[in-house]
Amino acid sequence: MTSKRRLILVSSALLCILFYSFYLKERLQFNESKSATTLAGMQTYFRKYPKGRYVKELEVLEEEMAYNLVKNNPSMINIRQYYTYCGEGRRMDYVMFQEVKQASNIDVVRSFIQSYPKSKYISDAKQKLSALWTAEFDIYEEAVKKAGNSADAKSVAFFRELLKYMKSKDLSQIYIKFNRTTRLKDYTEYSAEARNYLDLMYTDHPVKSNISSLKGNFSEGNLESLEEDVVKEMKSVFFGIFTNDFFGIDKATSDTKIGPNDLVLNISYEIESQEEVVLGTKVPDLWVHSQSTEYGLKSFKGYIIGIDARFNFDFKIPNSNQSYGFKYIGKPGNNISGFEGMNEGYRIMVRNTFSDFIRNIGDNFGLSR
Repeated sequence: MTSKRRLILVSSALLCILFYSFYLKERLQFNESKSATTLAGMQTYFRKYPKGRYVKELEVLEEEMAYNLVKNNPSMINIRQYYTYCGEGRRMDYVMFQEVKQASNIDVVRSFIQSYPKSKYISDAKQKLSALWTAEFDIYEEAVKKAGNSADAKSVAFFRELLKYMKSKDLSQIYIKFNRTTRLKDYTEYSAEARNYLDLMYTDHPVKSNISSLKGNFSEGNLESLEEDVVKEMKSVFFGIFTNDFFGIDKATSDTKIGPNDLVLNISYEIESQEEVVLGTKVPDLWVHSQSTEYGLKSFKGYIIGIDARFNFDFKIPNSNQSYGFKYIGKPGNNISGFEGMNEGYRIMVRNTFSDFIRNIGDNFGLSR
């Protein structure tokens, strides 16, 4: 074999290899993916040739298959497949509307209305939105009926107006603004007469040598985290009877952007020393701090001054004369247990006063479960 002929054969072989590597191999993979019977089966080509020459053609076939799957069986599996593989598909509004028809989640319906305001399905989507709101109204009326006389008539009337307003603006969010102050007094800040009364009231252990400092053990920093807990509990009490995540409550911060139609609930509260009046003199209300022994007995640890929280609940519906005001003194309950130090004990006290306040509001609105 001459060198020239050998060169021609080698060149031909290289051309065949190059043809297979750069064209035929891709074509074969395209044909295989095109013939796939599932959307997942098509993906091999896209993974191997993300910028291949047949990407556009295969995307058209992929979208057609995904659309037909939804059209023939609009299950959430098929709808999710369309979203996954055809995120910018030309029939996205049709597919998304199939989810809207099945949705109990208001966010799905809102998203469709916002994304496709000119869709031919927009009227049906708005009807679905209205139906979801009506269902929540029915849930509330059933709760009020169940609450009976324990619900406050004026409170219920306000809550009905609140729901109507939220529906009219399609709002599901309420913001809470807190305004807090503290008015605490230690044992030594009470009058000599008050301290004498305490000595007469608590004879088993001298108060002066067994009382913990309220100011020294109360942490202002705890209030910030407690407010976050209050928001969660407020959502549970206010909206726990409704469909999951239909309504939401968030704490408003300096970064929160609040529009003119948004709902803002203002809660002002003042943490103060618990007091009682004895023969015309204000006396701190003392709690006995004790610890259980291994034999189930109570071992005296000392006295602490109890605390109350005065709440002012102020809620207005924008652009209307509808408002709701409520004042309440939250109580920490009769027993505080399960804490290590005084700081944690006072945190539990404050937490209990918040819970007492929220439960009372919920009862007034007929929201107790």
